[in-house]
Formats: sequence, structure tokens, C-alpha cells
Amino acid sequence: MRYHGRFEQQKQPENGKNKKSGKGLKIFLIVMAVLLALVLIGVGMIYWFIQDKFSKMNIVTLPEDTYVYTEATDEYTRPPETAPTKETTEATTVETTRPPMSADDIVNILVVGQASRAGEEGKMADTTMLVSINTYTEEVTVFSILRDSLVQLPAYKGLQGGRNKFTMCYALGYQQGGTAGAMEMTNICLKDNFGIEVDYNIEVSFDGFIKMIDYLNGVELELTEAEANYLNKDTLYVQRTIEPGVQVLQGMEALSYARMRKAAGDGESDIKRTERQRKLVASLLEKFRYMSLSELNGWIDELLPMVTTTMTPSDVTVLAAKILPMVSRLTMKGETIPVGKTGWGEMMDIYGDGMMHSVMRFESAQQKKLIRAITEAEEN
Repeated sequence: MRYHGRFEQQKQPENGKNKKSGKGLKIFLIVMAVLLALVLIGVGMIYWFIQDKFSKMNIVTLPEDTYVYTEATDEYTRPPETAPTKETTEATTVETTRPPMSADDIVNILVVGQASRAGEEGKMADTTMLVSINTYTEEVTVFSILRDSLVQLPAYKGLQGGRNKFTMCYALGYQQGGTAGAMEMTNICLKDNFGIEVDYNIEVSFDGFIKMIDYLNGVELELTEAEANYLNKDTLYVQRTIEPGVQVLQGMEALSYARMRKAAGDGESDIKRTERQRKLVASLLEKFRYMSLSELNGWIDELLPMVTTTMTPSDVTVLAAKILPMVSRLTMKGETIPVGKTGWGEMMDIYGDGMMHSVMRFESAQQKKLIRAITEAEEN
């Protein structure tokens, strides 16, 4: 009995410890459950906020893309594969296990600045840019597509197609199917002629562009004397005297700058024009880096109702989650399409009416290889 009593006494502290241990585990699990619930609520609120915010956009839906890209085969063929050198093999063995870059790492967004005003029946693409975001290399390539590029227009919804300036594509597509038709026909045209695969389309009107710049209190640009003189002659959009050098341009002034084609000294006017547009975009992106959340929120509220896009709120949520963590590290470079200075200018009677028009010609197969190396991570 005495031994049994001692045994029970010795066991009591151990049983007490087990009870305390069980109680501590229970408290830990409760705390973890509460934290998990708070995280889920927070994520849900952020998701709801983004969905609500971006539901203000004008969203259009394009038919499912059934186009199958086929690599062109002509005199511009891919060079034969060569065996890796010793140095290449050694470098590969030291390389980390990070998978190679693929097309899934790149998002291609086509941005169109269209020139129509409220009440006008047609829509013309005044400015067309492809923004290619490479999340693997953390680099943004902004392609300016030259309006005078001589492209093969697709036979779209009864249209005959044929050779014409790229600037006609958006307008003809709009005639056939509204904004969705303009976007779809342009996407097909870019695939056929340049191998570009557009993931999302965005359209912004002149009025939207002006309001976007004005909300940001202007955009800073360095002007040459010729550019300042050109702006000062534009009495419709520019209501003050603008000096050469670093200036802050307001909405209408920035629009005049972006559309400028014939400043003194401009050689190939459309190429110079697209260079200015990329400078403007770079200045805007730099401004966004330093905007506070409240400023960004207000700018989004102002801009989104003036944007027409194929992006859904869910698309924006996924894209933002992928890109926002690297915004401060993103670098940007600019290109024109045709790329690589491989196009050449000609005067042609493209309408068969005896009138000669300036066009930019290019070799389609060559362009596809150069462009897809950037936009689809394909070997050049």
C-alpha cells in the first residue's frame, strides 16, 4: 500500500504536466486558427477591393483565339544548331536549378491610343504600342508599331484584306465589329505579319489620356528647341509659351507632344514620333514608382472608366500579384516595329489611284524571328 501510494504521488506531477501540455496545445491551435481567419479575411478584402475597383473598366470579350502560329520558312531560316563548347557545358553545370525562360514568363499587352471623340462613328488607332513584360528577366520592352508599316491585312468578317498601312487595321476592324472587332482584327494582323501574340488589349481615348496626365499634375520631359517651337505653334492644345529644356507638360500639351511628327530636323517623322512616345511612357512609369497608395488609388478611380480592355478584374488581380513585387526593379527599353532597323521606306501607289504614299516595308519572316525572341522567349 505504501509503495502504491508513493507510486500515485510520483505520477501526479506527471499527469499535471500532461494536462498543462494539452491545454497549451489547445491555446496554440486557437491562436493559429484566429490568425488564419484574419489572413483569409484580409486576402478576401483585398480581392474584393481589386474586383470592385477594376469592374469600373469597360470590358470587352474577344472570341477564343484559334490562330495557330506557324514559323515562316523562306531565305531567313534559323541557323543550324551547334554543339556546345566546353565553356558552355561548364557554365551549365554551375547554373542553378532555375527552369529556363519560357513564353509563360512574358505578358504582352497591346495599348492603343485612339483618336475619335465622343459622338464620332469611326475609330482610328493614332498610337499603337506593345508592352511586353518579362517577369523572368524583370524587363519591360515597349514596342512602338509604325503606322506606315505596309502589312497584309487579314480577310476579317467579309473584308477582302490585302496590302495596306497598319494604321488602317484598327479602323476597318471597328467598322466590322466595334471595339472588339478593332482589337481582334489588329491582333490577327500583328500575328500574321510580325508573329506577335497579344495577351491583353487596352484602348485609351484622347480625352482619357489628357485626364490621366492632368490628374498626375503633368509629366516631366526634356524638350529640344525644335520641339518647343512645334508646341508653341499648336494653339489648339497649347495655351502658353513653352521653353526648351526640362518642362512639366499638362494633359493637352503632352498629347500634342506625343502626336508631334514634323518638328524641325525630324528625318523619318514616324520613327521620331514613336521615340517621343516612349520617352513619355518612361517618364510616366518613373512617376508611378514614387506614388503613394492614396495617390495611386485616386489615379485608378480617375482613369479606369475611360479604359476599354479585354482584361477582367481577375486578370488584373493575377497580373498585379505577379508584377507588383518587382516594380521597383523593373528596367525598360524601347523598340520600334519593324525592329532592328531592318525596314526600309518606299513611295507606293497602295490604293491604285495614282497617288504615291510613304510606306515602311519589311521582311515578315525576319521580323517574326527578331520579335518572338523578345515576346515569346524563342531562340533567334
